[in-house]
Amino acid sequence: MKFGHHQSFYLRMNWLSKAIKMTQEDERFFFDEFAFEKIGLGKNMVKSLRYWVVATTVMEEVKNEERQSIHRLTPIGRLIAEYDRFARLPITAAVLHTLLVSNKEGAPTWYWFFNEHTQRSTSNEELLSALIDWSSTQLARSISPNTLKRDLDCMKQMYTVSVRHNDDPEDIVASPLSGLGMLIESKEHFIKHSPEDRLIELDALYFALLRYCEVNQVDSVTLEELLVKPLLWGKLFHLSSNRILNTMELLQASTDYPVRLIRTNQLNVLNIDVEDSNAFLKKAYKWKAGR
Repeated sequence: MKFGHHQSFYLRMNWLSKAIKMTQEDERFFFDEFAFEKIGLGKNMVKSLRYWVVATTVMEEVKNEERQSIHRLTPIGRLIAEYDRFARLPITAAVLHTLLVSNKEGAPTWYWFFNEHTQRSTSNEELLSALIDWSSTQLARSISPNTLKRDLDCMKQMYTVSVRHNDDPEDIVASPLSGLGMLIESKEHFIKHSPEDRLIELDALYFALLRYCEVNQVDSVTLEELLVKPLLWGKLFHLSSNRILNTMELLQASTDYPVRLIRTNQLNVLNIDVEDSNAFLKKAYKWKAGR
């Protein structure tokens, strides 16, 4: 598990675009001694960006024919590169969030906080103690509390530092995930927040649902599962039972989503004609491009 690999820098607004551009020109860009000069970031920022492109699964680090390490766009990375390289659309932010907090190995603190930590509001000290306890159950070795604290500090900034109106596009320090409104800014606490409907579109929620169905090889989910299971809406986006039920109804009411909502014995079940999540995401981007 990769704790603390971000060099204390959270993912910034324009970083993915920079990484996509540089790796398309040179697949070994992140191994270039002078990469920081070429991309216009500090050395540690480049190391951080190398971590984030893999943690969000926008890229993968693989070996080429010469057995050298390179970075290549994943299928989702190619979609983002084609349709929203600068991560300006709400669906892209929601997709990046889904991918990041689903990555237990690559971003364990993010996975734990959004999927397994159950408290809506926790003090900084209590959250660190809970993360220490959880990490000790996941690994044979212990992780430094300072490393885990840096993870939590980084995560808080990622979701709360906002764009200012007078920011130069090149100097924006906000993350593309800050616009989701998943955390309320607080110096002493981590406070989970349910984002507004306009920020978490049906397309993004359906993408997350398809990803869950693919990973778990299922084609139906109950309202209760959507509320409490890791990697589903209640956990990923802090959605309430009422909002989840409303989303289930909206999906069924639209011809864009092949689902059927079944209500029997006070049990709400969503049956899904599961399709490839990347194929759906491509359709969703095309719908938005046509609007």
